Amino acid sequence: MLGPSLSPPTDRDMNNKRSACATQTQILHSARIRHMMVRLRKLNELAHLRETRFGQPYPRHGLSLLWWFAHECVEIDDDGKMIAQYDPEHRDFGFHPFHNSEGILPKTDQHYEMGNLHHPGALPHFVTRNYDSDVRESNADRIVVSVNSIWNDKYFKKIYVTHHLGQGRFDEKSTFRISQGLIKIIQKMDRSDFIVEVKIQQQRNWCGRR
Repeated sequence: MLGPSLSPPTDRDMNNKRSACATQTQILHSARIRHMMVRLRKLNELAHLRETRFGQPYPRHGLSLLWWFAHECVEIDDDGKMIAQYDPEHRDFGFHPFHNSEGILPKTDQHYEMGNLHHPGALPHFVTRNYDSDVRESNADRIVVSVNSIWNDKYFKKIYVTHHLGQGRFDEKSTFRISQGLIKIIQKMDRSDFIVEVKIQQQRNWCGRR
C-alpha cells in the first residue's frame, strides 16, 4: 500500500527555511565574536604580565618593547583615552597592518602590529640589541593595536601583546590585552625597574643558585 504523497514545499516554506538558516549563521557568528573577546585575558597589573612570561626568557625583546611603547607612543588624556603619539598608518617604528588571518582578535577592528626586528624602523637600541636573525625567539614579540579617530587625533582603542610563531602565525594562547591601568603603571617606572619587577621571580631563583 502506498503511503500518502508529500506535497512540494511552498515559497513560504523555503523562505522560512532560509530565514532560519540566516538566523542560525548570525547566532554562530555572534557567539564566535563573543568567544574571541572573552578568551583573551586582560592584564591589569605587573603581576599579571609576569604570569604570562611575555618577553621572556632571553633573548626575547617584548618587555623592553612594551616599556618603550608605553612611554613613547601613548598619552592618556583627562577623559581616559589612550592618545596615539604616532599614527600607525604612517608606519613609524615598523608599524604595519596586522591581518588577523587566524581570527585571534575581533574582526570588527582595524589592527596594526609593531615589534618585528627584521624591519624595526627607528626603534631604540635597547629594544633591538639582542636581535639575532638566526635565533627566532629573539624576534618573537609583537604589540598589536586597534585605532580610532576623534577629529584629527588618533587613539588606541585596544592594545595587545602576542607571540609571533613565524610564517605569519601567532600564538592565540600567548595573546593578551594590555589595560589602560597597566599602561599607566609602566609609564611611572624606569625601564630597569620595570624589567626587574616583571622578572623578579626569575631573578630570585637565579640568585638562590649562586
